[in-house]
Amino acid sequence: MGNQNEGTQGASSQNQSSQKQQGASGQQQQGSEQYWKQQFQNEPYYQQGKQFEDYQPAYQTGEQGRQQYGSGGQNFSQSESQLRSQYENSTKGNEKALKWDQGANKACEAAWNRAGSQSSDRDMQGSQSASQQENRGESTGRTS
Repeated sequence: MGNQNEGTQGASSQNQSSQKQQGASGQQQQGSEQYWKQQFQNEPYYQQGKQFEDYQPAYQTGEQGRQQYGSGGQNFSQSESQLRSQYENSTKGNEKALKWDQGANKACEAAWNRAGSQSSDRDMQGSQSASQQENRGESTGRTS
């Protein structure tokens, strides 16, 4: 019987972990969108008179592409043809969407690069916090 409880607890922990990951992903997307809303006019590819909504599909494609292709070790150049196809399919019928060769590719690449640096930052923060915990554990284990 103890094994059944352990199995149930394990499944419950996995569900909670999955929910936390989904929540973090949603928060990351919201944070990313907020970042681009504030930043897009400062980017070198920005075209006078364009709005955030003109660039948003390219940012989304870049971020999703980084998760999809970058995690497999591909860089932006290696993934660009797939990203272009995804972008053009997702913006069919959207008159405001930028053409790939008229700025969308640059916005997509910027989002790709930012998504990569964010995961690196998170990895660094995770390792720093682990080492801080280890240091605290060592210092609390000592007596004067």
